[in-house]
Amino acid sequence: MGSNGYRPKLRVVLSGPAADRLEPALEREPGISMLGLGEADGSSPTDVALHVVESTSDRNVAEEVRRLREVADAPLILAAYGEPNGIVETGLAVGAVDVLILPQPTETLLFALHKAAIAPVATRAGKVVTVFSPKGGSGKTALATNLAVAAAQSGQKTLLVDLDLQFGDSALTLAMTPRATIADLAASSGNVDGEKLKSFITTDDRTGVAVLPAPQRPEQADLVGQTELGAVLDAARHAYDAVVIDTGPLFDAAVLAALDHSDQLLLVSNPEVTSLKNVRIGLETIDRLGFARERVSLVANRIGAAGAVSRDDIELALDAKIAFELPDDPHVPAAVNRALPVVVADESSPFSRAIAELLPSVFPAPDADEHAPETGRNRRFRLRSRR
Repeated sequence: MGSNGYRPKLRVVLSGPAADRLEPALEREPGISMLGLGEADGSSPTDVALHVVESTSDRNVAEEVRRLREVADAPLILAAYGEPNGIVETGLAVGAVDVLILPQPTETLLFALHKAAIAPVATRAGKVVTVFSPKGGSGKTALATNLAVAAAQSGQKTLLVDLDLQFGDSALTLAMTPRATIADLAASSGNVDGEKLKSFITTDDRTGVAVLPAPQRPEQADLVGQTELGAVLDAARHAYDAVVIDTGPLFDAAVLAALDHSDQLLLVSNPEVTSLKNVRIGLETIDRLGFARERVSLVANRIGAAGAVSRDDIELALDAKIAFELPDDPHVPAAVNRALPVVVADESSPFSRAIAELLPSVFPAPDADEHAPETGRNRRFRLRSRR
């Protein structure tokens, strides 16, 4: 408030499928300046971003908030009509500083808006990328491991999560003896947050990448349920800059959880007809699951192998464009047998150079001026119930 008693209006960007239900009440408030999503072009500062949904079970919340963030880099409040099931988890996942269950008295809304406006702006949550192929032997673990190591070596705080729950090999490919696995974490008591997650991970001293390994025995996969997977991946997003998820070749509960929490899917195909058949079916399944096709990047592995299907034929068979190519490189199996990532064993190899080219598109290095004093994973908010 200025010396003359004038208090500037709070500039609030309102978005979401249920925004029109809340807009009339806020527009009547003289201390609030309302902006629709189309009116916020990023050229003038905003104080609060308010996203209103009918239900947090809406699978589009993360994508809607991502579009909102493009025009309004301000503290976010997530508000939802209906029952509060999952709203705290959803709020954490999208980096909200507060959550509200609607309807609320106007004074409660105003208090929440003003409180959010003085909160430090959170940096964006970490990016989660899943590596998947519906065909065994595609090289997805080699891609996931080397991508995670390359991200860690670029200075990003990186976690590799092995969700091939029965036969995961991420720890083996790094020659690690894990102190715990995801099964141990899932079986532990209490809620999973970033600090608890870190107590179950093992960090590779050679590369700096943190790893949450798969269970040691196939039967231990049953200990890891859908709820536990969701909690682990939510915690991972807010504790790490880059999260790489390795997966098995089936559309099981682990893969479905990974898709639910991923920003990008790297779908790996080999240049052979059996792989192309499975990947085409996989693409159709992914479409039916509602995962946006623009978030799927097709990775063609072992390009140039003897007798391989050509790039044009791969794209024709899959009716999809190849986003990234990985060459057929004898350094890869040699490095795997040495339990050393190729990007460490031979930085000049064709596969390592391809990973170096792929990395900035998947995990772009954050600019120094994007860092804020408090991050989304340090946020604390309480659930405001209806009165």
